[in-house]
Amino acid sequence: MKIPQSFLPSSTFAAGPAQGLEEVRETALAETFFERRHRTPFITQELYKKTALDLKKLFKLPKDYLVIFFPGGATAAMDAVAWSLNEGSVSGLNLGAFSELWNKKICGALPPDVKKDFVDFDYKNPESANKLNAKSSLVLLTPNETSTGLALPDILLKEIYARKGKNTLVAWDATSCAGARALPVCFDVMLFAGQKAFGAPGGTCVIFLSPAAVKRALAAERKKEIPYFLNLSRAVQKALIFQPFNTPCNTTIWAIGKACAYMLKRGGLKNMQALTLEHAETVLNYAQKSRWLKPLIEEEKYRSFTTLTLKIADPDIKDSQINKALAAMKRANLIDGIEKYSSVKENSLRIGCFPFIDAKGCTQFKKLCRTLDFIYKELKKVKK
Repeated sequence: MKIPQSFLPSSTFAAGPAQGLEEVRETALAETFFERRHRTPFITQELYKKTALDLKKLFKLPKDYLVIFFPGGATAAMDAVAWSLNEGSVSGLNLGAFSELWNKKICGALPPDVKKDFVDFDYKNPESANKLNAKSSLVLLTPNETSTGLALPDILLKEIYARKGKNTLVAWDATSCAGARALPVCFDVMLFAGQKAFGAPGGTCVIFLSPAAVKRALAAERKKEIPYFLNLSRAVQKALIFQPFNTPCNTTIWAIGKACAYMLKRGGLKNMQALTLEHAETVLNYAQKSRWLKPLIEEEKYRSFTTLTLKIADPDIKDSQINKALAAMKRANLIDGIEKYSSVKENSLRIGCFPFIDAKGCTQFKKLCRTLDFIYKELKKVKK
């Protein structure tokens, strides 16, 4: 298949690690503080403190919320939250692979005396969210599910927060949407890896904690045994003086900081959300016209616009064929293709729509659609 070079986009549309900010991508590694000691006063003040304060400003967090830079990716942070912040009971909604990772696999490893209560959320039956036990000591939610492209709308997130018990902490894994969605502040804990909307490398995760979550984290080790690495009390104590408790990936924090500053200068999360929506709508408009693609999540209210999962409606075309054609172009940005997540059974494609994939508009997304259209028509010729 010979796809015209003029058709091909120069961006990567993978759902993560996602494309970074242009000035970050062009920066020499030596400029990212990757070889500087994490206890050095300059690094503490100019990297950790500045980035933490900019993140609080970007997400419009209350002044008494704490920002932690936690070693490892979102999975490590999810593990730490589950172990450190539950007080005998945990509940949550299952939306797909990543929410189930937190609920079933991570929390499944908690001691047997911890009560676990998880509910499968069906967006075609929204009342299923009412089955969630919002009075557990820890409630786990995923605003945007990366695998299926299912999202919890703001109104539902607010309703669940309003139903929480007196001693409940509501925790979010916002990895798939932080930086691309203007989320309401109705959580006690929010964690995210910077590898998606912030376009940062892996290696360090961000955790926001409310005063109630900070208090519980500090008291946790006096009440129960927690694995050393997953004990948030040490991370809290260091974050209070703008330090990580373990050696972080400075390059990741630097990239998050650069992205955060860029977003603040350009209208904050409101404008980043608008740009991400514009990207998604470009792809969705093409899908509607093409008729061989359609959203896996049919109802727009519950559809994630940060990562789109599109079902292939034509039985003659397989997602693997599309991705092989893209990889055959031997371009670094297309090698990873737009593969569906492994747990998604439907014949489908997954497209990241984050801000930095095309920070200036939708040119790259239009090129992607043109490329997909070409591949589809060529594959249909073979079928004939």
